[in-house]
Amino acid sequence: MTQQADTQARSAEGPVIVGVGASAGGLEAFQQLLAGVPEQHEFVFILVQHLDPNHESMLSDLLSKNSRSPVVTAQDGQSVVPGSVYLIPPNKALTLQGGKLRLAPFDSPRGQRRPIDILMASIAQEAGDHAVGIVLSGTGSDGSRGAQAIKEHGGLILAQDPNQAKYDGMPRAVIGTGAVDLVLPTGEMMSTLDDYFQRRSGLHPEILSDAEFIDRVAQHVRYRTGHDFRHYKRATLLRRLAVRMSVLGITTPDAYLRELVSNKDEAARLFRDLLINVTSFFRDPEAFDRLRSKALPRIIEGRGRDDELRIWVPGCSTGQEAYTIAMLVAREVERDDVHPRVSIFATDIDDDALAIARRGIYPNSIIDEVPEDFLTEFFISTPEGYEVSSRLRDMVRFSSQSLIKDPPFSRLDLVSCRNVTIYFDSYLQDLAIHVFHYALREGGFLFLGPSESPRIIDDCFSEIDGRQRLFRRRNGPAVPLRLVQSPAPRKITAEVAPEDDSSGDLIRLPYAETLLRRYTPAFLHLSARHELLYASETAAPYLQIRPGAPDLSVRALIKPALEPALRRLLNGMGLNSDMSEIEYQGELDGRQVRIVMNCEDLKGGGMLVVLRDKMDLRADRMQSRDATGVATIDESYVDALERELDEARQTIRSNIEELETSNEELKSSNEEMMSMNEELQSANEELQNKIHEVNEVNADLANLIRAIRVPTVFLDQKLRLRSYTPEALTIYSFADHDRGRPLEEISSRIDGDRLITLCEEVVRTGEPRTARFVDDEDDRVFSAQIVPYHTERDTASGVVFTLTDMTAEDSLARQAEQNRLLAESRLAEVEEVYNVSPLAMGLIDPDLRVIRANRRFAALTGVRPEDLTGQSISGLVPGADEVIHESVRSVLSTGAPVLGMRFEAGREITRRDDDVRIWEVDWYPVRFGGETTGIGINVHDITDDERLKHEQRRLMRELQHRVKNILANVVALVNRAARDARNDTDAMRTLTRRIQALSKTHSLLSNTVGGSTRIRQIIEPELTAVYGPDRVRVRGRDIQLSPRTSLALATAFHELATNAAKFGAFSTPDGRVSLTWKRVDDGDEDEFVFTWRETGGPVTALPTRTGFGSQLIRSTVETTLDGSIEFSWEPEGLLCVMRVPSAQLLKQEDRFFDDIFAS
Repeated sequence: MTQQADTQARSAEGPVIVGVGASAGGLEAFQQLLAGVPEQHEFVFILVQHLDPNHESMLSDLLSKNSRSPVVTAQDGQSVVPGSVYLIPPNKALTLQGGKLRLAPFDSPRGQRRPIDILMASIAQEAGDHAVGIVLSGTGSDGSRGAQAIKEHGGLILAQDPNQAKYDGMPRAVIGTGAVDLVLPTGEMMSTLDDYFQRRSGLHPEILSDAEFIDRVAQHVRYRTGHDFRHYKRATLLRRLAVRMSVLGITTPDAYLRELVSNKDEAARLFRDLLINVTSFFRDPEAFDRLRSKALPRIIEGRGRDDELRIWVPGCSTGQEAYTIAMLVAREVERDDVHPRVSIFATDIDDDALAIARRGIYPNSIIDEVPEDFLTEFFISTPEGYEVSSRLRDMVRFSSQSLIKDPPFSRLDLVSCRNVTIYFDSYLQDLAIHVFHYALREGGFLFLGPSESPRIIDDCFSEIDGRQRLFRRRNGPAVPLRLVQSPAPRKITAEVAPEDDSSGDLIRLPYAETLLRRYTPAFLHLSARHELLYASETAAPYLQIRPGAPDLSVRALIKPALEPALRRLLNGMGLNSDMSEIEYQGELDGRQVRIVMNCEDLKGGGMLVVLRDKMDLRADRMQSRDATGVATIDESYVDALERELDEARQTIRSNIEELETSNEELKSSNEEMMSMNEELQSANEELQNKIHEVNEVNADLANLIRAIRVPTVFLDQKLRLRSYTPEALTIYSFADHDRGRPLEEISSRIDGDRLITLCEEVVRTGEPRTARFVDDEDDRVFSAQIVPYHTERDTASGVVFTLTDMTAEDSLARQAEQNRLLAESRLAEVEEVYNVSPLAMGLIDPDLRVIRANRRFAALTGVRPEDLTGQSISGLVPGADEVIHESVRSVLSTGAPVLGMRFEAGREITRRDDDVRIWEVDWYPVRFGGETTGIGINVHDITDDERLKHEQRRLMRELQHRVKNILANVVALVNRAARDARNDTDAMRTLTRRIQALSKTHSLLSNTVGGSTRIRQIIEPELTAVYGPDRVRVRGRDIQLSPRTSLALATAFHELATNAAKFGAFSTPDGRVSLTWKRVDDGDEDEFVFTWRETGGPVTALPTRTGFGSQLIRSTVETTLDGSIEFSWEPEGLLCVMRVPSAQLLKQEDRFFDDIFAS
């Protein structure tokens, strides 16, 4: 299956994909196009514009305002949905593959990218005849190649009317390719698309595939253009017809035949549509590499300067294939250091394509096709693109010629006919193979396209590389040519007459070729206008193919020596003369010949010329006249003609030399002009850069002045106003008409006279000045900076001064001075506190030398403070060196302080001896600039503290013993009282448990003096043990409490429980108490919240007075714990909320017993 058939099969179903390309001026064109798109439609629009790769595109937001369809920026892998509009993102190549959008980085550098071509080529492959390409405003030629690809696959191409486009470069470029179906204003494109596909859907294949309809269309095109498409591939022909009929709005074959007859231009348009001008340089690089390595060396081998290398490229289109072969041949002959004459005949039937090929200028996009070294060697960069060098132009000759109708070139070394015969049916493919076999010399090469496999190829050629379709001519006689006969274009009436195609019946007989080759003389079949229609194989020695555009006249094809005699014979036949035979005797190709030419009219039209050589090659016998009266050639007449021909040749040669000389001069002038143009271009670019730089500097200065918002005034040499910033109006009462006035005449809010004096000094000396000014009205302070105004030549031409508002800075300076004095005062106070502190403090460096020490530190060492500075601390405290060194190393290595280090000097502390001391020392790093530069020392003499703690422990043991004894007596008394009571057993048991709980609490506190207690240890004896776990609900995280906190909370809970037993929840059998606590840290407050809630007791009411228990609880919480307490008497029972700071609750060190022992 060919590429086109495969695409058609894939695109039989699916939405219409519309690729729209634009560049400069594209936004307006996009908006006009989308304004005509209805809200409901089945098209998929994909819009591509040349975007700045370094900035985010706002195209989606701008187009959404004009579109009734959703407009989205394409995402990689996004499936396209009919009725949507997709936009290309910046710096990405956008393609359509498998119904999904694909984004990829560009392969080409910026400035050489062709995103429109890339998208349209992918749409052509994906959608086939459901693809539409639209090219809108823009410069350059991006989109031209993509449009050709869509056209090749049967799609539709629209171009914006160049007269409407803001930039017409891209529309004109795509129109120039001949691929455009319609040129329209953008506002009409959507309705045209809708109508086109509606009509297209009604053109079923069976309507168009009628054989009579196809034949009549082909005949009409044949008579209008001279080219026969009857043997064109039927599927391709039907697709092109469907496009033309849809574009014209025609739905029936008869209507289209009437259009063909009535509109003389329609045949030409259909003819252009049938021509597939899709080509590129080095198309299929691997195939051309195989041609270079396998064929060209054999062709060039053994050739010298006097030899000619002949190559034919039929169907050359716009010339890229021919120039590609020319580049390869040029490289190969240069490599082998041989320089034969190279003649590359490039032919096509499309005159527009040939005009592009002859011009030899191609768009910048060819850099993606041509290797860089080839591009540098064989092309010249121009403003229009890349121009083929004269070296290649001299090798390639372009001409209009039909492969199947016109006589071919001969004695060729290579025929390159790629992707041409794929559009032929089998009959034309066979004919093309015969033409190639006839044209090639023995051993010549044939180079075909990858999809071309003519059925008779193996009969005439041997395979060199089957995959790359490279073949070599088999040895043997050439097959006689059977070219398709086509009349010259002419006008016809409404009825197209069928052609009598019986002229070739004889040579189609199976034995005719052998008879004509072996048993008949040479003959030529001529038309009434003496054009060669057929030549026998034996006529080849008498014919030649001249370079340039092929001329079918037999006088142009006969060898020059025979031309005068043939001309006389044909002229005689035209005058109804009895001359039907003429004889030529003379030299032909270096040998003497005697040729008799007979001419006879044919029934079907035209004439037959038979050539017989009557001379034996080894004899020199001649006859003057035979019995039938055949006339011999007048030798004097021939001599005169030869002399005339020589003179004409001399004249032509002289003209050619003059033209070549003029051409060289023109080339030289052109090169000079190009050089000048390049210089001017460079100078222009430099000027443009300078202008751009100046504009940037001006913009920078303007933005700088606006940004700094500083009053600025520009004066000339005589201190007249030149310019000023808007902020200067806050000081001077400037007006526009003040420009040119002396500054002294304009009023200001500062001391203007002093400022003018300073400006005069700057003008005179050229040195800047600085001064301080005060606004007389609102006491603002300004700092004036006065500098000379220099021109670009660094000459002073005036003064510039700025007035910076320094009011805030002046205030800050005064405040800073006050702060400095205050800081010095505070520092003196700190120094005094440092010196009189009872704490011994010092600072040492890393080498243990004392930097400073207070009087207390000096007293510990027994050295005066002023004598300590600079001394090593080692040895100052007997027995402490090891501890000192270890602490210093720890601080220096870790950067962390060493706190609470203890050491003793003397005997055990329990012995009362004033000479025994205990110290606690803190070591901490002193940092500067992120490094530890010193070590601070704080020394606490804790000897007395330790003795006091020892005494406290002794007293507590004694107090605990005594309290236990007292509580035991209380319990005994209560028990005795209970035994005396007759009806209160339960109450007595409860009272006993309560007293025991109090005893346990007291014992717990006594045991933890100096230590800590957990909160549940307090609650358990106070509540749970007394009232039972079924009546008390406790919830909260267990907390470690200090003795001070423990006693305070125990007191509070005891009083709350006592109140509950008397008046609250515990006074009834069903009463319950819930005690919960949690920590709350909201960033501002970090505290513990205790909630006491009673339920099931008697109905409570607000008390009329504050009882002792409530006062005790409040005092305990607020005074002892620095907290707060709230009471709320609710119907269900008492609600008490206590809030205690976390720092107070969790503090493990306190002086709760200080007052006890101090007394």
